[in-house]
Amino acid sequence: VPSACGRLLSSLETHSGQAPLLLAASGTMSRPTVEEAVEVLMMNEPKAFRIVTEVLFKIVRNIELHPHEPKYSQISTGSAAYTGKIACAKGGLRFLRAVGFEKREAAAGGAGCSSDAGDAPTLVLAAPDVEVLEAGKQALKAAVKEFGAKVEAARAAENKAAAFKLAELKRVSAQNNSKRDATAEAERRQIMEGMAADKAELERQRDPSNFC
Repeated sequence: VPSACGRLLSSLETHSGQAPLLLAASGTMSRPTVEEAVEVLMMNEPKAFRIVTEVLFKIVRNIELHPHEPKYSQISTGSAAYTGKIACAKGGLRFLRAVGFEKREAAAGGAGCSSDAGDAPTLVLAAPDVEVLEAGKQALKAAVKEFGAKVEAARAAENKAAAFKLAELKRVSAQNNSKRDATAEAERRQIMEGMAADKAELERQRDPSNFC
C-alpha cells in the first residue's frame, strides 16, 4: 500500500510526460522520482529525518523565492552542511537529484566551491522547474506528517507495552505479598495455638485435683 506522500506524487513521476533525465556525472544513472526519494527519506531515524527534511525544505523554498540567484541552486558536496545533514541521511542526495540537481566536478582553481569544500563536486540546479519544486515541497510536508504519525503510533505502542508490563509486575507483586501474608498468618496462628496449649498445660498442672 503506497504511503500518503507516495500517493500524492504518483501522477508526477514523469513530469510533463517527459522521460526521466540522465545524470552525466555517473554515465547512465537515471534520475529518481520525488516519490522514490521521499520513500527512502522515510527510512531514517527520527533525528536524521527531522534534520534532512528541514534542510531540503529550506533549499527548495529558497530556490522558489530566489529562482535567479545561483547561490541558492548550488550546493558544495564538501561543505559541512551537506556532509553532516544531507549526505549522511538516507535519501538526501536522491531527493536533490529528483528535483533536478546534477553533480558537476569542480574546475581546477575555480570559484564554484567554498573554501572549506576544496575540490569537491558541486550539485547544481541549472534550470529550476517550478512545478517539480512545488511537488517536492508538498511531498516533504506530507512525509513529515506521515512520519510524525508513525513515531506517535510507535510511542503509543511502547507506552501501552510498558503499562502492561507495569500492571503485570504489580499483579505478581500483589500475588507474592498475598502469599507472604498467608504464610505469616499461618505462622502467627501456629504460635498462638502453641501458646494457648502451653497455657492450658500450665493451668492443668496448677490444679491440685489433677493429681488426686
